[in-house]
Amino acid sequence: MKVFVDTSAWIALLNKRDGLHLSAKSVMSDLRQQNAWLLTTDLIFIEVADALGKPPMRQTTIAYLNRWRSFQNLDIVPINKIPLEEAWSLYYQRLDKDWGLTDCTSFVVMRQENITHAFTSDRHFEQAGFVKML
Repeated sequence: MKVFVDTSAWIALLNKRDGLHLSAKSVMSDLRQQNAWLLTTDLIFIEVADALGKPPMRQTTIAYLNRWRSFQNLDIVPINKIPLEEAWSLYYQRLDKDWGLTDCTSFVVMRQENITHAFTSDRHFEQAGFVKML
């Protein structure tokens, strides 16, 4: 099984005060037991770093993100490989949605990789037709 990991999941895993922390740990444990292959993007990496970059969380966040980048079962799609034009197209064609451009890039990457499940709490993934796991 291949699963896309979104910003909300990474933040919930790291931040013990996040209301979804325990649920996120449970989902990650299940994914590890299933030997799931995880995929995320550099844009998600940036969002997590920005969201948790204030002191006193910054040092913990840096250590976490450095560990994250070395996970054996995780592919991180680099910015230069993200189909931004296709994501931009989705972004401006869906005026009825409040999807961010990062969400749109995630959806495009998921479709390219034939991924149906997103480790996220973001309802936008369900709106886009994916299975939300958090």
